[in-house]
Amino acid sequence: MEQGRGGCGHTSLTMAIVIVVASVFLTSLAAACPIPCTCPISGSVVDCGGLHLLCLPSRLPDGVWLLELSHNNLSHLPVGTFQGLWGLRVLLLSHNILRDLSGGALGGLSFLEQLDLSHNQLAYLPPDFSATLGSLLRLDLSHNLLTSLDPSSLWRLGSLEQLDLSHNQLAELIAGVFGGLFRLHWLSLAGNQLQRVEGAALAVMPGLEVLSLAGNDISELEAEVFATLGALGLLSLMGNLLQHLEFKAVAGIRTAGTRLLLADNPWTCDCDLQRAFGKLGHLRHLRVVDLGNLTCAGPERLSGAVLSGVEAQLCLAETATVLGITGAVLLTVAVAVLMAEHKRRQGPEEAGELGSFLER
Repeated sequence: MEQGRGGCGHTSLTMAIVIVVASVFLTSLAAACPIPCTCPISGSVVDCGGLHLLCLPSRLPDGVWLLELSHNNLSHLPVGTFQGLWGLRVLLLSHNILRDLSGGALGGLSFLEQLDLSHNQLAYLPPDFSATLGSLLRLDLSHNLLTSLDPSSLWRLGSLEQLDLSHNQLAELIAGVFGGLFRLHWLSLAGNQLQRVEGAALAVMPGLEVLSLAGNDISELEAEVFATLGALGLLSLMGNLLQHLEFKAVAGIRTAGTRLLLADNPWTCDCDLQRAFGKLGHLRHLRVVDLGNLTCAGPERLSGAVLSGVEAQLCLAETATVLGITGAVLLTVAVAVLMAEHKRRQGPEEAGELGSFLER
């Protein structure tokens, strides 16, 4: 009987331990997945997207690797929101109504590799925006309201490889704005309000491979503006206000196999443009991949015509004018020579007649 009680006692103890362990496990699961979020991979992936949240859920698990907060109504990130989330690698905050990122809002994200802040209402980035983002590889700030960039706000993104600033309201790029982005290889500035691009703003990205300036208001390019981009493989200038092509601006690109996109610009199809594209055609390391889509906006008689179809005609009028002027000059010179020769021959005869008259 004693042995039987002892066995029963051990069973009760075992059951108690199981209950305690299960209780702790269930409690940890509950803590790992904050309500009303879901956790496809418990503790590692927390999905709080599309829940119309006005504020962040509390008690995020310390071991979270990916945090999905897109498609909510978040307007503010309190200081220290992500403090202690050392394992966080991917943070998705797109399609919210964030208007500013106060200092320290992104503190504690020293190991974050991907940050998506697209489709918000950010008008500026604070100077300390990148202070704790030294490991960031991909940053998406597209579809915001950014009008300018403070060089110090991006200065510490030394590991960044991809930066999307498309569809903002950037009107200029300050020299040195990308000063700390030594590893950047993909940059989109499409859909902004840039009127010109200065080489000083691009001079510090030697590894840049893809640059999109499409959909801006660029009307001219300064010579050698892209000369420092020694790894550039794709440059898009589509949808700007370019009427003429500054050959030296693109000829400065020396990367073998670089592709240019130049369609949807209001090209003035004249002899200068024909010469510029003619020179481009002789550069083996550059290729205009959408040459067949370039159309003329002027002069009026060529409006809407495909550039490649009328290219041979563009210098005809100028050639005819030059030939006409040359012919007129030659004719004038010939007449002058004939008149001079005629006067030279008449000189002795007139002198002889004058002598005979005096002798009489």
